Amino acid sequence: MKNKTQIARMVLFIARFWGSISLAFLLFMVGAHLIGAFSGSGENGGGFQSTSEVFSFIFFPVSIMIGLALALKWEGLGGLITIVGIIFFHVLRPDLIFDPMIDGLAFPGFLFMIYWVLARKSD
Repeated sequence: MKNKTQIARMVLFIARFWGSISLAFLLFMVGAHLIGAFSGSGENGGGFQSTSEVFSFIFFPVSIMIGLALALKWEGLGGLITIVGIIFFHVLRPDLIFDPMIDGLAFPGFLFMIYWVLARKSD
């Protein structure tokens, strides 16, 4: 039982560390994108070209950022939002399946869910 608790705490530590780095990177990139869109210096004026692009943007990076931010307080809910967001993103953009940068940014969501399951079983 003690070993399972130590494993759960280690998973939580890794998830929080990796999730914080992912969240900071995504906030920086989205902030730069929004500044480019407002100044008109982005690609094609910085706006979205289709509804598909809007939904892709909602699923990645917006849902990933929301999920990772929530996971710092509520691991299960945040991990679930992150996982659902990345799954729907890959449904919309199958050409980006197994992209290590995108999946690496969302992977802490899976770690938060693993922690949540381990924590529930140890209670």
